Amino acid sequence: MRKENYNYLVGKTRREIVKEMGCPFNGFNYFRSITWTYEVGKTWLGKKIILSLTFKDEKVSEIILFKSFGKY
Repeated sequence: MRKENYNYLVGKTRREIVKEMGCPFNGFNYFRSITWTYEVGKTWLGKKIILSLTFKDEKVSEIILFKSFGKY
């Protein structure tokens, strides 16, 4: 997984993201939240690969991809 694989999401609205990636409401994500997170995979060690989308002016402005063992 590379950050460049998700660059096409920059500039999309929340509704477009839901249509593209699915519902982000599996836990702590709220529709009006500034940051949404998605679990997009796992490493061979079992670390979760997390995609974090930050919204500014109702559109995605920043994408962060990180790995975590625990809750994100």
